[in-house]
Amino acid sequence: MLKSIGSLLGIFLFVALLSQYTDFDLFFSDLFFNTNQNQFILQGENKSLGIMLHDYPKYLFMLFAVSIWLALVTSGLFKKNFYQYYFSTRELLFISIASILIPTSIWWSRELSAMHCPRELVIYGGESLYLRILDSIPVNWENGQCSPSAHASSFIWLLSLLIVKKMKKQTWVFAYLMIFILSSVQIMRGAHFVSHIIYSIIIGQIILIVLKMSFYNKNNKF
Repeated sequence: MLKSIGSLLGIFLFVALLSQYTDFDLFFSDLFFNTNQNQFILQGENKSLGIMLHDYPKYLFMLFAVSIWLALVTSGLFKKNFYQYYFSTRELLFISIASILIPTSIWWSRELSAMHCPRELVIYGGESLYLRILDSIPVNWENGQCSPSAHASSFIWLLSLLIVKKMKKQTWVFAYLMIFILSSVQIMRGAHFVSHIIYSIIIGQIILIVLKMSFYNKNNKF
């Protein structure tokens, strides 16, 4: 478990250095920026589509999370729930905690972020300067609160289902891919860089590892 956390921290450092000393983030954001209209492809005329692609999946998985919480309550009170053929009460508790802790932790991290979102940057028609993750924060700087991606956290907690069901590596790869695809709408809206999504996945994965150590340790009281 500790090796896994170490590997994730290594990936975080690699991505941080990559975004700090290369134009890694700018390269991918440039792909979705229309220089003629000075806006991202899901802004302007396509703004409504961007909102739909952003809101609908997020609300769908929020409803799923609420259903998990309700199932946990009914399982504890009445020993029955509508997921009883799929998840035990212990598994529902694990998933419920993950669905709260991961979004909350990522949201809190984002609130402390000094970096502004792409569409707010001067290079993309905004008014703020491009600040990389390891740059010194200028005096009187107003935090942009953009990294990591809070939107990505709407989906990352779903990885807890893969843990309780002990899914194979192929399923994990598919899940990571789907999370990135669902989150990438924010890149096309100019709301996040690629690295922001990667940071969110790393934070979420570390939380899941810690939760797994707590829940499935022989000495725990859960």
